[in-house]
Amino acid sequence: MSFDGDGFFSIEVEAFRRDVRENEPFKAWFDYALDLNRLGFGMLRGVKTSRDDNRLITLNALFVRVHHSFQSALILAERGLITDARAVLRSGVESAIAINALAKDAGFVDQIIEAHHRSQRTLARTNLNRFADVFSAEEKVSMNKAIADANAHQPANGKELTDIKWEQVADKYCPELYQLLYRDLSSDGTHATINVLKRFLVVDSSEQITAFKVAPDTEELEETLKIATLVFTWSAIPYADLNGLSDAMAAITERVQQFATLPGAFPREVAVA
Repeated sequence: MSFDGDGFFSIEVEAFRRDVRENEPFKAWFDYALDLNRLGFGMLRGVKTSRDDNRLITLNALFVRVHHSFQSALILAERGLITDARAVLRSGVESAIAINALAKDAGFVDQIIEAHHRSQRTLARTNLNRFADVFSAEEKVSMNKAIADANAHQPANGKELTDIKWEQVADKYCPELYQLLYRDLSSDGTHATINVLKRFLVVDSSEQITAFKVAPDTEELEETLKIATLVFTWSAIPYADLNGLSDAMAAITERVQQFATLPGAFPREVAVA
């Protein structure tokens, strides 16, 4: 199984994975990240959430999502799929922003619910108006129900349902997450931008494109691992706080202090929620 034939499923990629996991500077960051991963599983065990507490249900579900995204990003990163790891982390940052907003404002859950109804109604209307022939009668019934549910949720004063502007939310509750992580990951991970395209080009000393990069790559691997751990800690702190996990809070504080000792760490302020 060579890379030329099997790509990222080849034995060569497994050798690449072992190399970055076992050698510095990547080893220190992978070890740190995997320790956070184990801490995350410990935090998820035993937490009980009342079915009547929409705020805590939403926050805790978002932490599960962040934990999944964190693990996904590490799996992609250790195989040299850096751009895809960063795209996954961008999704994680959005969830982290929501977690911090919910932790500081119990009413933010109402904005999430309102945005859900608005999105479902917009999707249903578009599908019914433009692609009705694609869907079955049962699916159309479901779409019409989504529209009716959204209309029923419409504020009594007639104000239109609103969407969530994540920059505005972050600016109020956690500006560091949006300005330092979300924007960066959007411009060179998630979207089809020049910055993303550069990651797939081989350029010579005269800045001429000589080939496309198709194999595993370590460019900005270390930075991506740092960002992954930040997304986790920024989510774990409010999660532990609202669930009363005092032991976990102490453990996270210890890990945040450890962050600053790792090679090439960002300033401590970025790592503290």
